[in-house]
Amino acid sequence: MEHWEGPRLVKREELLAAHRLAALCFPEDLLEAPEEELLAAYKPPRKGGLYVICHNGSPVSELGVYHSRLSLYGSYIRIASIGGVCTHPDYRGQGLATRLLEHAIRALTEEGAHLLLISGIRDLYERAGCVTAGVFEYFTLKPDQLPAQEERFTVRPATPDDAPLCARLYHQEAVHFERPVEDFVHHFRRAEEYLRAEDWIIETNGRPQAYLFTGLPWEALFLQDHTVREVREYAGSRLALVAGLGILISRLGLRELRFLVPWQEVDLIQMLRGYGVASAAIPLLEHTMRVVNLPGLMTGLNAYIAARLTEKLRRGLRFEQNGERYVLVRGRERLALDGKAMTRLIMGVPPEMATGVDTGQGTLAEIVAALFPLPSFLPGLNYR
Repeated sequence: MEHWEGPRLVKREELLAAHRLAALCFPEDLLEAPEEELLAAYKPPRKGGLYVICHNGSPVSELGVYHSRLSLYGSYIRIASIGGVCTHPDYRGQGLATRLLEHAIRALTEEGAHLLLISGIRDLYERAGCVTAGVFEYFTLKPDQLPAQEERFTVRPATPDDAPLCARLYHQEAVHFERPVEDFVHHFRRAEEYLRAEDWIIETNGRPQAYLFTGLPWEALFLQDHTVREVREYAGSRLALVAGLGILISRLGLRELRFLVPWQEVDLIQMLRGYGVASAAIPLLEHTMRVVNLPGLMTGLNAYIAARLTEKLRRGLRFEQNGERYVLVRGRERLALDGKAMTRLIMGVPPEMATGVDTGQGTLAEIVAALFPLPSFLPGLNYR
């Protein structure tokens, strides 16, 4: 007799079977971890966790939910990241992943998330109301485009001892995830989890100025092409970062180094363009997102709003949500959008990708222009 369970959180005794399911579905992405290590490291999550659907006692479909906070100029966004969405090949086409995702979205919203971030672009996510969003300049750096300023800067491999340094540099960024230093420690100890990660410290006169976390793009991993890299995360002096990029291209003999830069990084973008490097405006690569709690998001951004709007403009400003109806209200003015359009308005999208929202000519249009899009961010070590 067949027995189905879920969607629900995984049980401790199902962890190994769940790990084997992930290894089956993502053979290029997971390490073979000792079973004792997996069980020893397990702690029941306070929020989020691994959700499964089980058939006859074994997980056949699963996804992970991970909560984090993004600091944005002193305000914050509560983000729930979803990753590792997979179904056993024998059970696909039955709507299991759809049921899991719908359940997880309800749960993560109840747990206080403002924004849902999914590592992937699939019809499954689009049906759940997620869209590609964010605005970035995508640079493809070639040999000899950036000078290798080795007379002023040196680049060395990062080591586990650099974890506190990287944490300090990272948390000085205006936009960053609230991340414990232990996350950096874990990254350096098991850097192979991050697709052939190569991490670098950039120094002047022996003093660290910045770091670059790099790795192989997905397609290069499959093609065994080691002459291309992409920047996963960076922090510190922008002058040092640009110098480090030039040194790494030369030292590693790369044919290209890919660099995704958030739109608000105007100085960094202009520095790169000053060397004749072209770029293209794109959304966040390989991710989709959805605002799941508009009132909560804007409450978390109170300080951000106060810094950009006068008291007069803030007076009477409200943010409402009823299911898929998202509304910005000020006095008699109302802007009502569905979740997809509101997500792209708030998080931004290159104008070539989507028609702009008509916000009219009134006070609400002035407010929208002052607040949105929010600064873009790279998941970096928070990639799931």
